[in-house]
Amino acid sequence: MLNRVIKIAVLITLILSLNAAAQEEEITLVAVGDIMLAHRLKPFIEEYGPAYPYKYTAHIFKKTDISFANLESPLSTEGEPIPDKEYTFRAYPKVAEGLKEVGFDVLSLANNHILDYGEKALFETIEVLNSKMIFHIGAGRNIQEAREPVILKVKDRRFGFLAYSNTLPKEFWAKKDKAGTAYGKFSRVKKDVKELKEKVDFLIVSFHWGNEEEIAPQEYQRNLAHLAIDQGADIVLGHHPHILSGIETYRNGVIIYSLGNFAFGSYSEKAKESAIFRFYFAKDELKRLEIIPISVYNKKVKFQPQLLKGKEAERVLERIRKLSKEFNTRIKLRNSIGIITF
Repeated sequence: MLNRVIKIAVLITLILSLNAAAQEEEITLVAVGDIMLAHRLKPFIEEYGPAYPYKYTAHIFKKTDISFANLESPLSTEGEPIPDKEYTFRAYPKVAEGLKEVGFDVLSLANNHILDYGEKALFETIEVLNSKMIFHIGAGRNIQEAREPVILKVKDRRFGFLAYSNTLPKEFWAKKDKAGTAYGKFSRVKKDVKELKEKVDFLIVSFHWGNEEEIAPQEYQRNLAHLAIDQGADIVLGHHPHILSGIETYRNGVIIYSLGNFAFGSYSEKAKESAIFRFYFAKDELKRLEIIPISVYNKKVKFQPQLLKGKEAERVLERIRKLSKEFNTRIKLRNSIGIITF
């Protein structure tokens, strides 16, 4: 009889442990930098298909719960290039098939290239992404639409996303009766983040900001990032510089001032290395961030970002660690991956 009681007690303990483990089940979010599937990358996609850029990284996106990136061009056959703009990009709509196949869930359109071919190209981009059930934020037919968040429910947790562009040309910024991107003015960000936080468990805010190839964040960037976290954001993601920047842990949140490039159609000599950023959530907390170094040196990897290992990975991680020192951010190195715990 005693043995039977012990067995039942053990069984109950096991069930309770399994229930506790289920409650603590981790949720993962992967974020990468700028994606621009046009220009130098276009002929590779034409020859090898829309999934070409993700050959060596697809397994990471397919295993995560949510994947996020900045889409740095319209996906369209519509429109004409904006006059007097030095660089204008436009990718074929079919590249959305690759984005969907690899597992991208949310894309920011809040940047300085999404209207390179005018409003018609933006509208087609929105239609294309909608048709593939890829969520998008940061741009729309008017400022109200551009400010609309995306909310995703994963394992009984709600994740909210907002995106803003603080880059020129200002003619790309949406207005009450004009299509464009959501400009991240302080009062707007404060209101949007505060209101969205009441509806979600975790909140991610993306900013297109700073200057290209500029490592250190400007004062307004730090103030804007701190404001977002003060109002309830858990993660702030920065884009536009095309190169990696430092990481700041602030209060209960984290700020990556620049995620660098990902699949980007240029042969830049300055944007050679980047990273994939993987966040882990459990219960109601952001638990840790993993930094996975990658090569984006397209003269070598041919527009297919590749994971770095060993000394190459350590060199990139040491650089991120050095850039993050001014923020007193502690990054541990383990098996070619950087780790920040919260």
